[in-house]
Amino acid sequence: AAAAASNLDQGRLQGRYGFTDDRTRASIPDPAADGAVVVGSPVAPPVNGDIYTDISTENAMLQGSRALSKGVEYLVEASAAEAEAITAALAAAKARRVNGEVELPDRDRGAEATSSGKQISTQIKPDSAAPNNSVPAGVRLHHRAVVVAAETGGALGGMVRQLSIDQFENEGRRVSYGTPESATAARKLLDRQMSIHSVAKKVIAHLLKPRGWKPPVRRQFFLDCNEIADLCDCAERIFASEPSVLQLKAPIKIFGDLHGQFGDLMRLFDEYGSPSTAGDIAYIDYLFLGDYVDRGQHSMETISLLLALKVEHPHQVHLIRGNHEAADINALFGFRIECIERMGERDGIWTWHRINRLFNWLPLAALIEKKIICMHGGIGRSINHVEQIENIQRPIAMEAGSIVLMDLLWSDPTENDSVEGLRPNARGPGLVTFGPDRVMEFCNNNDLQLIVRAHECVMDGFERFAQGHLITLFSATNYCGTANNAGAILVLGRDLVVVPKLIHPLPPAISSPETSPERLIEDTWMQELNANRPPTPTRGRPQVTNDRGSLAWI
Repeated sequence: AAAAASNLDQGRLQGRYGFTDDRTRASIPDPAADGAVVVGSPVAPPVNGDIYTDISTENAMLQGSRALSKGVEYLVEASAAEAEAITAALAAAKARRVNGEVELPDRDRGAEATSSGKQISTQIKPDSAAPNNSVPAGVRLHHRAVVVAAETGGALGGMVRQLSIDQFENEGRRVSYGTPESATAARKLLDRQMSIHSVAKKVIAHLLKPRGWKPPVRRQFFLDCNEIADLCDCAERIFASEPSVLQLKAPIKIFGDLHGQFGDLMRLFDEYGSPSTAGDIAYIDYLFLGDYVDRGQHSMETISLLLALKVEHPHQVHLIRGNHEAADINALFGFRIECIERMGERDGIWTWHRINRLFNWLPLAALIEKKIICMHGGIGRSINHVEQIENIQRPIAMEAGSIVLMDLLWSDPTENDSVEGLRPNARGPGLVTFGPDRVMEFCNNNDLQLIVRAHECVMDGFERFAQGHLITLFSATNYCGTANNAGAILVLGRDLVVVPKLIHPLPPAISSPETSPERLIEDTWMQELNANRPPTPTRGRPQVTNDRGSLAWI
């Protein structure tokens, strides 16, 4: 140890890390004039994330002299290759320093996560007065590896990527799991977990193409039943661990009804950022307000991608339930038919049942910064306090729900601010519309400033109500091919300023060429279905007489 320390001393840089281990703190000599034990520019990467590890000459000699009594031998060695690696690591670490503090990567902040999964900034400060009884964190392998392109000139000068360690074929071959029996069981569990995540990655790789996605020429869906089961199993476990009312933080993007219009989802991602490592998922959350399926031609793509994003980014992507996330509704308005048409009758019906079981686990509302509540429908006549929503136990089927669940997923605001109180809702018996007075009462009761809801098509993609204390949000354009409405999302910044961002319907020649094979196949069944069960009239438009019964307007 003394020899190694001597070698280190010859090429020593001025900056070292202070050592705070209880075993040697009492024996550390006073700092010398040349700064032998100081906090300065590091010459080696932190050990287990501990920037207090001392690699100075004095400490190395001290540890060498105590090796026999303590049973600890500290060796300090370095090579040219290691020095280059250290320099590269420090260059990356130095770039993350903020006011003398070293910031941990986002993925290493699990212990600091809030109940909503929002990550809290965690920093290591070079504080020489750290308490003696501090316990270092356990050693663990990061789930990603940093890969530099082969043509790089060194010091991270080339293209840098982060890859999951599961993607390295040879790396895990020598990992031991104990006895042969435990090894087999552990391997099966690991293979199962990798399989589930590989399905999510497959879906994202296949569908998350904001600029390059095109409808499949052949309507057959690219996942089989087993893959859909794996995806649903993993997503369902995440939903089951979440409360009925999510507690979220800004910044966040909020999406309204999508209704299987997957092309509009891709356009929104393309125009305003996508939930990927190449997009903005690292610094903004995504919240979807329900009605992912029915009416549109790509409900399966829409729900599959959203579930895959939830699995891949469970703390950044959030889904709540809409009224179409119910078997008795989406059996009639397109989703069941699409599953059968694209997967065959047996597999299609099985898939439809499995996804609807997952729908029963979806959270029901979201609170953002305890100032904004987001839901699908509204407050109706029965909801006066957020706790009423929090107390709804899941899983819950729509038909088994209380009046609170029905109001939450089905109610609407009245036509405009001049219509107060409660009025009958044209959607069906037992449903109501609620006036601006109900909105103000609910906000006052719960110390809230804004309600964001979806559920109704609005011409500009968003529409204010109750003097701006309620916003209706709709993200699908040209709803059902007839409304000619814009689609919108709301972007809530850290300053709690809400910014609507819109997309307008594409011209028919761009959105769906008449000569395209997929147009000819898709239009036949979906247009017939929408003709038989026309959508709810666009909000603010005169309502025609509904001679097919209330079920047609859903």
